[in-house]
Amino acid sequence: MKNKADKLKMVCIGQLLSDGTGIAGGARFKNMMSIFENIGIEINLISFSFFSDKFYIEHKKDESFKTTVVHLPKNLPKYLKALAIFPVFYYAFKESKNSDFIFSDFITEISYIPAIITGKIRNKPVILDFIDTNFFKIIPDFIRKYSARSASMIFAISYYLHDFAKYEYKCKNVSYIPNGINTNSFKMDKISRDKKRKELHIRKNDIVIGYTGSFAYYEGIPILLEAFKKLSEKYPSLKLAIMGKIYFSGDNDIEKLVKTMKLNDKIILIPSKPYEEVPKYLSAFDILCCSKIDCKINRVANPIKVVEYLSMELPTVCSAVGGIIDTIDDGNDGFLVTPGDVKSLEKKIEWIILNSDEAHKIAHNGRETVLNKYSYGAIENTVKEALNKMKKI
Repeated sequence: MKNKADKLKMVCIGQLLSDGTGIAGGARFKNMMSIFENIGIEINLISFSFFSDKFYIEHKKDESFKTTVVHLPKNLPKYLKALAIFPVFYYAFKESKNSDFIFSDFITEISYIPAIITGKIRNKPVILDFIDTNFFKIIPDFIRKYSARSASMIFAISYYLHDFAKYEYKCKNVSYIPNGINTNSFKMDKISRDKKRKELHIRKNDIVIGYTGSFAYYEGIPILLEAFKKLSEKYPSLKLAIMGKIYFSGDNDIEKLVKTMKLNDKIILIPSKPYEEVPKYLSAFDILCCSKIDCKINRVANPIKVVEYLSMELPTVCSAVGGIIDTIDDGNDGFLVTPGDVKSLEKKIEWIILNSDEAHKIAHNGRETVLNKYSYGAIENTVKEALNKMKKI
């Protein structure tokens, strides 16, 4: 790294993390900024939030970095939210003058188009973080393709997206950068476990399956509910905790589903919480589950919640789709099930219930996998190697 006097500076453009169980990319973006900080890069954040009460621009500076946030009313139509691209570009251009890099998520046009234009004008290297499919789908794909090719480097969160950027978009510099998380935060906390179980009225002998995330259709929560309903008939002490909320029209109305399935007394519904609070709630659970269905958005993605779950050292059951297949070694550090298959999910969870000691050995391996491959320390080395290609470090 350069010495302190020559500390590298980076403008980061991306969506503000509203809470710990919400919009795809928020946790990834936050963790990437932490990794940049850890390797000695000074951050200047240009961000935006879709869930504010009114439109306004917020400027703040804390011990970590300077932040500019464009706040958008939550009830604003999607196409009007896209107008945030103009203030985002203004501040990105302004703050990039004395920066060495520009880093942007590659989800929304609000982020990556200002990044690419600013990079062109300022002659600054641009890194795009390719983590998901296009969010707004307002801009034609050829513009997205041009943006990818114009970037100095593509960070791809999954092997699928790595190959897509390299072979479909013909990008020259593509690096596979999987999710990195703070393993000091995402770990079992016995004190939080006891406190949260008491708050949530979880009895000592209750076995709690936990889910955190959005209620989007592709998360497959109805599949989890179906499997849980059948298991709860055999195991009366079984509970299901679901933490999250509806963000967009079309999301599953979980509260309504729970009532329809007559599971009110067995389901614990928890509102979305700040990201820093999520590990405390995960500590209160016994089995963690990510029951995603098989669809395009899941085939390309590599959900951060899977790494967070494994890091908690709890038995983790996930659908075998997308980057999850590369993260979990079935039966060694976690458990994989057929996407959308209620029976497959039901059988795997029941095996964990009946084989608790062996399941927890596998859960211990899951924590070790995260420490070795997905901790900040592990990802920092990969990021340094990618940045070295740009001859900046």
